[in-house]
Order: sequence, then structure tokens, then C-alpha cells
Amino acid sequence: MARLLHSGNGMELCLRQRRAGLKGEWRQAWLKQPRIVTGVVAAFVVVASMSIVEGVWFLTGLRAGMPGLDALRRISEMDQATAVFDNSSQLAFTIFKEQRIEVPLAQVSPNLTNAIIAIEDQRFYDHRGFDLVRIASAVMANLRRYRKAQGGSTITQQLARQSFLTPNKSYHRKVQELILAARIERLYSKKEILELYLNKVYFGDGLYGVEAASRGYFGKHASEVTVPEAALLAGLVKSPSTYAPTVSMDRALGRRNVVLQAMLESAAIDRPTWESARATTIVLRDTLRAEEPHGQYFKEQVRLELVNRFGWQRVYQGGLRV
Repeated sequence: MARLLHSGNGMELCLRQRRAGLKGEWRQAWLKQPRIVTGVVAAFVVVASMSIVEGVWFLTGLRAGMPGLDALRRISEMDQATAVFDNSSQLAFTIFKEQRIEVPLAQVSPNLTNAIIAIEDQRFYDHRGFDLVRIASAVMANLRRYRKAQGGSTITQQLARQSFLTPNKSYHRKVQELILAARIERLYSKKEILELYLNKVYFGDGLYGVEAASRGYFGKHASEVTVPEAALLAGLVKSPSTYAPTVSMDRALGRRNVVLQAMLESAAIDRPTWESARATTIVLRDTLRAEEPHGQYFKEQVRLELVNRFGWQRVYQGGLRV
């Protein structure tokens, strides 16, 4: 015990001597070069103050752009097209802000969900909103390229961005995205998140959600798409304007093959299925917008009548069936 007390007293004495020595050194420096010392202290104060101000500004900015709990609970509210049918129950034309037809997850082919998860978020069922492994991989890739070229967003992060945030790429928005993804994971199950994402994501050519995309590109329901068709749709998510088959079939097929490779490596498909899918020719058939030969005047009169009766919002966003 005496030895411990002696050791403690010795350390305290050493610290006192060190503090006294530092004070003496600063005093001597100030006497010799008062302007330099004053400048160093002033610079330290300015830097510290700026750090505090920037921190407060950053946190304030985060809060300002974040939706509240009520908004998160209304994330399932999406714009849907109004469909107008003729007297034989055939689709005549649609009126929309976003061409979307919502469907439950049970009406989406496993081929499509497997393809989306394989290329967009292979650890979807393991993380709680964001994937640290993927983020680290993206950071390393970006450092090698000396620019922000690769993202690390999970399906949940993409859902948060599509629902609440601007598309601009900044670290401020990325932090918001991470926070929102974690909140969404606390409010919704994985099944609910996947269903929301599949109905919200953009597939190019004015098509939102898997049902509209399946009908618009292949003339079939989302429950009916094959493995090669599912891989092509999943490949559009990264850049719809680049990979849409209506823009460039060659680029669409190249991207489809990337998705098929990801499906093979994640065991979503076996090698015979992979080989068969790569060899399959894609045939486009748009039944969603294959309208009956109604003139523009007639369609405009129907649109005006519907807007007068139901209001603009219900007609363009409410998914009416007329």
C-alpha cells in the first residue's frame, strides 16, 4: 500500500512539474515573440470555433431535411395511373403523373426479387438498413478512382432516397440516407420494405414499379417474368436511361448478363439456368400503352371530365379504374 501511495504521489509531482514547465515555455515564447504566440492562440480559437459552428450547421441541416415519423408511416402512398377501359373491358388509355400499378409482393415473380437482391443488395436480409461491408468497398473503389464513382446504397437506403431525398450526391445527403434507412428498418419488416421498393423504383421509359415495367417491356404481369427478363429489369435500376432496351438493346443485354452473373454467384440460379438465360433472346412487347385507336380529342374530353368530377390529384395520382 505504501509503495502504491508513493508511486501515485510521484506521478502527481511529475505532472505538476510538466505543467509548470509548459507554462514557463509559453511565457518565455510570449516574451520573445508575442505576436507569433498571440497569432497561434488566435488561430487555435478560430479553428475550434469554426469546427463548432460547422458541426451545429451540419446537424441543423440534417434535421431540416429529415421527414418526421408521420411521413415515414405514409411511405406507402405512391402516385398511380388512372386506367380508362372501353365497353369490352379492354384498356383504352391511361392518365398519369407516374406510370405505376401497385402489386403485393406475392404477385411478383421470385425470379424478379432474386435478381433485384442479387445485383442491388445481396445482404438485404442480414443488415439493418445499411451495409458496412458494402460502404467500405465503395469508399475504397472511389479512393482508387479519386472521385465518387461507386455507391454503397442498400435497397432500404434507395427507398429512403426515392421517397424523401434529392438525387444530388453529397456526404450530407448520404448521412441523411443512412439515418432514414435505419428508421425505416425499425418501422417496417423486410417483406414490407422489399414490396415498397419494387413498387416505387424507376425502370426507365416512364415506367415505375415492377408491374408497370413488366407490362411495358414484356407485355406480361410481374408474376410471369422469366429469369432473363427479370435480370434485364433488375439491370435497369442502376441507370434506366442508359440500359433501357428501348434505348439500346446491346447495353441492356450486357447489363442483363452482369445481373445473371451476380445471380449465379449468389446461388440464386444454377449454372444450367445461367447458360440458358444468357442465350435467350429478349422480345419487347408493350401491352401497357398499346392503346385502342381513340383520337386525342376524345381522350382529352375524357380527361377533362374526370378532372372535373374527381379532381386533378385523384386522376393523375389516385389509380382510378374507369
